[in-house]
Amino acid sequence: MKSHYLYLAALTLAVVSCKRETQDIKVYQVANEPAPAAAADPHAGMGGMTPGAADPHAGVPGMGGMMPGAADPHAGVPGMGGGAPAMQVADAPPAHWEKRPGGGMRLVTYVINGEGEEVAVAYLSSLRAAPGSLLNAVNLWRDQLGQPVADEAAVKQYPTTKTTFGDGVVVDIEGSRPADKAATPGRLIGVIAESEGIAWYFKMDGTAALAAKERDNFIQWVATVKVSPAPPAPTGNSNQPEAKTPSPVPDDDGRVTWTVPEGWTQAPKGGMGGYASFIVKDADGGEARIAVSHFPGDVGGDLANVNRWRGQVGMAPVKPEELAALVTKVSAGPKTLQLVDCGGMQLRCTAAWVRHGADTWFFKFTGPDALVGAGKAKFAAFLESIRFTTPE
Repeated sequence: MKSHYLYLAALTLAVVSCKRETQDIKVYQVANEPAPAAAADPHAGMGGMTPGAADPHAGVPGMGGMMPGAADPHAGVPGMGGGAPAMQVADAPPAHWEKRPGGGMRLVTYVINGEGEEVAVAYLSSLRAAPGSLLNAVNLWRDQLGQPVADEAAVKQYPTTKTTFGDGVVVDIEGSRPADKAATPGRLIGVIAESEGIAWYFKMDGTAALAAKERDNFIQWVATVKVSPAPPAPTGNSNQPEAKTPSPVPDDDGRVTWTVPEGWTQAPKGGMGGYASFIVKDADGGEARIAVSHFPGDVGGDLANVNRWRGQVGMAPVKPEELAALVTKVSAGPKTLQLVDCGGMQLRCTAAWVRHGADTWFFKFTGPDALVGAGKAKFAAFLESIRFTTPE
């Protein structure tokens, strides 16, 4: 089915261009905090899941990045939080590409439907550039399609194409996803460009035949993409005062208590549903974040949530029958939390969740693999100390 191919990469990301009849440039706004999807799934829109849905965890510190030890790979990245402004994207996509909302780290997303079950997804994202980020991105994408690691010499031979950010390296990979039991051939075409310390990732991923058919459209579309700061929101006037959106959770409301481990520093909560946030650092300046959030209902179900977290660190999704073996239990007074540990090539996400009343609460520890791994014992102690002070 079509959704089979829509779980596309997360971490290092990219966009698409198009071969088409002359069209007017389309302009749309991308906010730091995307609007929640109608399906009330806070994790939708991340790699490995159906693209296009918004991600209320966008803006939560520690939700992505390429290089271990980086304090915050999104800091200062356009449209990605960390004090950076919302961005305006102008581009000229082909008429048959269906635009979806951005979400997570995506500035813009398109779904491309072909004949029968053929489908592909194209999108643009950005991260702070770092030494080795190009090679890391290429090898992450190659791993997603079951291909061996490429060395720097090989990557230097890749062709380039023009983008508004300068020359971009063109990546074209064919293969089958290791976790795909059907082993259906897939193809990933990407362009990576760097400008003023920011890496821009254009990516199209889908069924092999459709990706090949859309390759020229993708390259042409990449050349049309322009990103600029969005105009400031109106401040209102004396006759119509500015509407203020209340914080979704009051500070220190006391509905949950816990013991903060030594070495954790409290940080501003972030993202829709954000309740609390902490920072933990290592001696080399590496930084990981612990984010506490909650949302109404089951927010998509355990399998969808786990697969989204796996996608965020570059891991392939698991099948329903594989989930139980990955989940462990943590006792927190009368509550029992479920816990998974998702370790990617460089990032790691250890996440726990529990239902209380009408909400599901999430506790996520995300950052460089070594730092999160070293802090798992403290994170477990933190989880065990959690107590809800309000009735079910």
